[in-house]
Amino acid sequence: MTGQDISDRIVARIDDSVSAPASCTAAEVLAAINEGQQFAALLTLFLEKTITFQIPAASPWFTTRSTVNDLFVPLKLTVGGTRIRPATLAELDALDTGWQASVGPPANYAAIGCNLFAVNPQPAAQTASQLTYAATPAAIAAGTTPQLPEAYHQSLVAYGKYRVRLKEGAQSLSRGLGDLNEFLDDMQKLGDFVRARSRAARYDMEPFELQRFDRARLIEEIVKSQAKKKAGA
Repeated sequence: MTGQDISDRIVARIDDSVSAPASCTAAEVLAAINEGQQFAALLTLFLEKTITFQIPAASPWFTTRSTVNDLFVPLKLTVGGTRIRPATLAELDALDTGWQASVGPPANYAAIGCNLFAVNPQPAAQTASQLTYAATPAAIAAGTTPQLPEAYHQSLVAYGKYRVRLKEGAQSLSRGLGDLNEFLDDMQKLGDFVRARSRAARYDMEPFELQRFDRARLIEEIVKSQAKKKAGA
């Protein structure tokens, strides 16, 4: 489905006119669809890319998003076919308190957020690496197709319906929570598939276990947030 197809289904499911909706704008619906796809990427790490990335010389620290602006989390880093293993800053400090001054072929990397990286040791010269990472999907337009797998395009309809009606208050929110749960059920299935794929590839990061996620607490926070907005208005 294209962004327009998904938009039309959302508008139809909220019992509005597809040709001239009165309760929402086209931009509002499209924003909800994009939010759903970004949320799906966060929950499942479904979008995977591999690129050649230049590790800079003479510094253990570097940033990535200036050149890899869709990087979400690293999955695998290799140099010359050799795997560079992930580590935390605490682990690097425990191995060698002077690691930030160490020079040599990189053996470990640490990722802090989605932009800041550290390598140990630091290479003496700029070094080409192969970086496999989970990416943030490109924005969906009316005429483009989501990068979320086609089998889950209907999940964006469910999320979009929930998100568009969120502004209408408590009654619409209570009805919309069923759509949110439908979306989360689908993401649990997709996350399980990606997790199995990641384990087979021995990636450094897997999607978190959505099955163990406290949905009741999430829904409680959503209800509280909407109540505060209504009281403020």
